[in-house]
Amino acid sequence: MKFWQVISWCETEHIVEVARHAEQCGYEGIILAEHIYYPQNTQSHYYYAADGRSPQNAEMEFADPLISFAAVAAVTERLRMMTGIYVLPLRHPIEAAKNMATLARLSSDRFSLGIGAGWLKEEFDQMGVAFNTRGQRMDEMLTIMRGLWRGEAVSHHGPHFQLDDVQIRPYPKKPVPVIGGGHSGPALKRSAQRCEGWYGPGNTVEELKSLVPLLTDLRMQAGLSMDGYEIIAPLTEQLDRDKVKQLEALGVTGTVAYPFLFACGPNTSLDDKKRFMDGFAAAHF
Repeated sequence: MKFWQVISWCETEHIVEVARHAEQCGYEGIILAEHIYYPQNTQSHYYYAADGRSPQNAEMEFADPLISFAAVAAVTERLRMMTGIYVLPLRHPIEAAKNMATLARLSSDRFSLGIGAGWLKEEFDQMGVAFNTRGQRMDEMLTIMRGLWRGEAVSHHGPHFQLDDVQIRPYPKKPVPVIGGGHSGPALKRSAQRCEGWYGPGNTVEELKSLVPLLTDLRMQAGLSMDGYEIIAPLTEQLDRDKVKQLEALGVTGTVAYPFLFACGPNTSLDDKKRFMDGFAAAHF
């Protein structure tokens, strides 16, 4: 089992030292969520809470993950970095592919792109991007970005993007791994058939007993192997050694230590964060 530290909403000035300490402790990697901006008030339905209300708010820090990871890459050697998740449809595929290719090269291919269609309609409205076509837009983006990551001149003519002989430099030495997020039917199908892994939104072991086989079945339907496919599954229940064994038996490859904000409380010091990581590592590694 690989253990990741989620650093979402971590104070920006703590990110580099937290990452350095995570590497020293033996974590597989760090995961950072993102929003371009978060509105003061929202009516959007948050899919991962029973009451539809997000635990996030506009006062939480949303450091840009790509810039943060570039700083982390400069002070670490082994630690992996993943967005969890990146609201890909808000971007243009050429710019996104170029930024991520640069990060992949600077980090020696330690970056994975965790993606989602997004749920916060106000953010799409503010950025002038249609919310109701975000899934289709993202699928089109993946096709374009993967071509650009191969260093090819890409031409594409679809409903959302028109490209003629576009190529980027630098391009990654190998394609950036894409990890799909979400638990809707379309999100799971995209994760299984168009991605190199799945990042769960937070589930119980019991829920994963049906989700993991579904991902396996969807990949088999597309003629794809599970070899090398990552399933990173945060738990919404207490993680212990027995739960880890159950996850491993299901085929889950990784799980997480939850963000410091939820695990330790608000405004924790850097030393508090390090102590939390030490304790989690001692209990599970």
